[in-house]
Formats: sequence, structure tokens, C-alpha cells
Amino acid sequence: MIFVTAFFLVPLHQIQIKSMSKAKKIALLLLFVSILPTFSFAGEPDPTDELARPANLAAFDEANSEFEALFNVTGDQIIDKARQYLGRPYRRGSMGPSSFDCSGFTSYVYKSLNIRLGRSSRDQWREGLSVDRSDVHVGDLVFFGSSQRIGHVGIVCEVEDDGGFKFIHASCSNGITISDIDEHYYSRLYRGLRRIIE
Repeated sequence: MIFVTAFFLVPLHQIQIKSMSKAKKIALLLLFVSILPTFSFAGEPDPTDELARPANLAAFDEANSEFEALFNVTGDQIIDKARQYLGRPYRRGSMGPSSFDCSGFTSYVYKSLNIRLGRSSRDQWREGLSVDRSDVHVGDLVFFGSSQRIGHVGIVCEVEDDGGFKFIHASCSNGITISDIDEHYYSRLYRGLRRIIE
């Protein structure tokens, strides 16, 4: 504390920044950055301040948790969660857990691991990064539809050595099931892959 007090008593024009080594400049910057919050939060919080409200702190914690999940959740964790719902029925507009539609299923599985996805397959098609089929990973989202619109989504659950893969999804006829990308119906409607997690 004495060093910090002494530092602020030295007039700024006496600090020779140009002649300092790079390491000393970095140390000085780190010292300044570590002291700054002390001055910023020294007083009582203003109850009208948006950051002082618990709801906003909860939103911050939720966003931070989601950010961490994007880098820490694995494809295998996603598939372990998804497999728990095998056999559940398909119901249009349903988001689980007793029944699902296709995008309701993908968003439910990802949300259970702290990752939010858009509600529709078209919304999810705009999320994450586009992935080439030769680089498919377990946990990637796979999309199907016509050339005009996306109409179905699933989650890649197995990648084969020959470049093929299987995906888990909410099928209209079979509910939550696993299908192969090489099945004629899916291969002709395949539109692409998106990666949500790193």
C-alpha cells in the first residue's frame, strides 16, 4: 500500500516512460489497471445504477456461463445428453422434454449444457461457423431442406472413417432417433453443417 501511495504522489512528468524497459512499462500498466477498480467502486452502489441490480448480475453470470460452455463443452457431452431422449415422440412446436420437434430438440440439448440456440432450424442455420463435410465433428449441427429454405436439423453423433456420419434428431415418423447421412432421403436434402462449440 505504501508503494501505491508513493506512486501516486510522484508527479506524472517525473515518470520517465520513454526510458523504461518494456517489462517495467507492462508492470506499470498492470499496476494501474489493478488499482483502477478500487477507485471506481469506492463508494456505495447507486440503487438506480443498472449494474447494481441483481437481475443484471444474474444476466451477466448467465452470459459468462454460456461463454465458458462454448469453449468447454465437448461434442461427446452433447451426444451423451441427446441420447437420453432416444425414443421420445415427435410433436410439432414442442421443446421437450416429453416430446420434441427437430429444432426444439437441438435447442433443448444445447441449452441443458448452457448454450442457447435459436428456436427454429432457420435461426440455428445462421449460428456458429459453417463447416465443410470433410471436417465434420461430433456435436456439429446438420441441416436439411430445399434450395430455398432450411426445414430440418439434427446433431452429428458419430463420424465414420470414410467421411460419412450419423446424426440424432427428432424425426416426424420415429421421434428421437439416429439416422445415417447416406440414407437417400437425407443425402438428397442435405444442406450443410454448423459448428457451435469449439
